[in-house]
Amino acid sequence: MNKSKKKIAIIDVIVLVVLAIVLGVSMVWSRDIELGLGLLYYVDADGVDESDIVTLSSGVYVSADDSTSLKVHFVDVGQGDCAIIELPDGKTMLIDGGERYSAQQKAIQKFIDDTLPSDFKYFDYAILTHPDSDHCGSLSYVLDKYPARVCYRPNVKAKSTEFTDPAGELPRYKDSAAYVNAIKSMYKEIDGQPNVVYITDPKDESQTITGGTGNSAYTFTFYTPLSDYYGSQSSVSWNDYSPIMILDYQGYKFAMSGDAEEKNLGEFVAKVNAAKTDGVTDKYDAFTDDYCVNVIKAGHHGSENATTLDYLNVLTAPDGVENVYSVISCGAGNKYGHPHSAALDRIKAVGILDENVLRTDEAGDISFTVRVDEDGAYSLYCGDKKTQNPNAPVITPDNPQTPDDNNNSDNNNSDNPDDDKNTEKPNGDDPENEKIQVLVYRKLGSIKLKWAVVAWVSYAVVVLAAAVHIVLSGNEKGNGRRKR
Repeated sequence: MNKSKKKIAIIDVIVLVVLAIVLGVSMVWSRDIELGLGLLYYVDADGVDESDIVTLSSGVYVSADDSTSLKVHFVDVGQGDCAIIELPDGKTMLIDGGERYSAQQKAIQKFIDDTLPSDFKYFDYAILTHPDSDHCGSLSYVLDKYPARVCYRPNVKAKSTEFTDPAGELPRYKDSAAYVNAIKSMYKEIDGQPNVVYITDPKDESQTITGGTGNSAYTFTFYTPLSDYYGSQSSVSWNDYSPIMILDYQGYKFAMSGDAEEKNLGEFVAKVNAAKTDGVTDKYDAFTDDYCVNVIKAGHHGSENATTLDYLNVLTAPDGVENVYSVISCGAGNKYGHPHSAALDRIKAVGILDENVLRTDEAGDISFTVRVDEDGAYSLYCGDKKTQNPNAPVITPDNPQTPDDNNNSDNNNSDNPDDDKNTEKPNGDDPENEKIQVLVYRKLGSIKLKWAVVAWVSYAVVVLAAAVHIVLSGNEKGNGRRKR
């Protein structure tokens, strides 16, 4: 290659690299660019195929792009626990992180790669239930790569000669390397800014996680631990520092309890029973006789001392228990014999069907989705199996929901960075006269003209043009020499 042709090639390559970087960065603002270029535009909702709808105009909070779906994943990390939740307002939550082995780290990383967006950078929430290594062992690995904006940690001090726990003195301490590393990572800054770290306390109502508006409103509530001390320092019940947590979305409820055992569960049951007669209005009043969750994450990998009958009875009701799932996270052939037959017997005794008892050692990753079904009602899906809640709202163009239908936006957690982006209801007092529009992509044939498609197809054309430019510039130079 002569010098002139080489110089042209270098210039073209530099231009292509710069252009690729610009296009890559532009993907962050792809929605704004699509709207600006008219690739996304509003049309009347009537007659539009559901699969083409991106989102509805302001005042209507239904979409067919999963933006109002809740996805709860129990990741198969062998003999350990890890859950990843995709919340309906686009936020993400990590609960525990499995053991400190490369196999567990690879399993979590693969799940993130396969499930979350390619540009995923951080979790909005991370919860460590208690200090045992089968829950916190790989948490540092995950949070060092994907730090969390808001973290919840156990009321247990992480002790090390090389580390000073920012929480100061706590009732108990644990000096394992796995726990110390997990706590270090929970305090990791995001882009140079400190995050928020709570010591899980169900008595602090501000710790309740709320988010979304209208169809995307949800709550994530902590109910235990209710004590500061679980055993003496020489014989601490680390498992009992786990919180009982319930995620509620569109009437579908997921109950999780880490490794909480009999004392923790007993305190919860006692609190629920006392709420029926104490005359105090609080979150424990929700557990009426007809209260029924949809998914129960069995405590302590199905251990006999972590799924008590009283606890199961609080969470289930005879009228709905046949539709309840029980999820058990355990490793194949584990040395502890999890799940224990006593726990399985109790699960069956309250009426949960054998087919609804799901185990990671048998099924691998286990995922649930709450989304709008073909009839416009919110339903719970486990694979292809659908469960309908008769009390869930039915969403149709004739019955749009607004933020006030489900949740007052003033109740949203102040930690939610997107609170100021809530869409207001359009003007007009008569909903029947309200014009409902949907946002759709322009198409070329069957291809939706998204910015990513337009940008990179255009880039491919530019690359081809650059290649032709380099070739022709060499030929022109050669032709010039021949003429002389």
